[in-house]
Amino acid sequence: MKGIRLDGISVRFGRVQALSKVDLEMAPGQITMLVGPNGAGKSTLMRVLLGLVRPQEGRILVDGEPRRIDNQIKARVGYLPEAVAFSENLTGRQVLRFFALARGVSRKRVREVIERIGLTDAERRAVRGYSRGMRQRLGLGAAILSEPEILILDEPTLGLDQEGLSVLWGVLDRWREAGRMVLLAAHDMALLERRVDKMCVLRAGRVVSVGSPEELRQTADLPHRVHMVLAEHANGDARALVEALERWGRGSVERHGQELDVTCGQDALLELMDVRGQFRDTVVRLRVEEPSLEVVYERLLEEKEG
Repeated sequence: MKGIRLDGISVRFGRVQALSKVDLEMAPGQITMLVGPNGAGKSTLMRVLLGLVRPQEGRILVDGEPRRIDNQIKARVGYLPEAVAFSENLTGRQVLRFFALARGVSRKRVREVIERIGLTDAERRAVRGYSRGMRQRLGLGAAILSEPEILILDEPTLGLDQEGLSVLWGVLDRWREAGRMVLLAAHDMALLERRVDKMCVLRAGRVVSVGSPEELRQTADLPHRVHMVLAEHANGDARALVEALERWGRGSVERHGQELDVTCGQDALLELMDVRGQFRDTVVRLRVEEPSLEVVYERLLEEKEG
């Protein structure tokens, strides 16, 4: 599959406008994350792609051609819901064999998936004895059984410990390397920021902003913090550095003993490095702190609301 594009998708449930003229493009080898407050339209958008909701307006283009989400498309999609539920009396292996039968997947593939999701030691145990994280991994295993071209994951990190997160990261990396598409919705942006290629911020059914995490930071245009550690016994040079920064006038400067904090816009960072370069022996360590993605997200929502 060469790509999917949502073009002006609108969905209404009675008086509620769940999605309003949403545009979104997904490309092979790309991981896209949906973020937004509860009720923003993330689940509805996923249900549109799953063929569970039919939009009143707009088009879905698959490989550049308008398509309905029919059984042929559905067969190319894997889905992990936010709340996974399985028969409590079945073992993990029986659950995956059930889904494998429905998807026409071999038992050899079931064995591969059990190993990939790290449930080899628990595959013969009944699901009722599984922890939340183990159930989540089992749900992920069911989603990837047929190696779908599109993987849709709703809050995939819920309940996962470090081992479970490693399993999830491995799946995301594999799907990207294989040139497949992943669409996921999550609230934990800090955890997933470096794992995704594109973010789509939704509010009240509308797209607020779309881009890579770095592009969203540029759009929000929030200040960066530069923390400097000064050399010991460099008081005279340190005072000269502070004075030079104050004359520079492109950011706020705070000194705490042998540490210096400068807050400035992203466009001023290179200039700051030039100023710092004049006092190379005065600054022994330097750390640039970008605004967190949560702060960027809040700013984008505020701008949209205003």
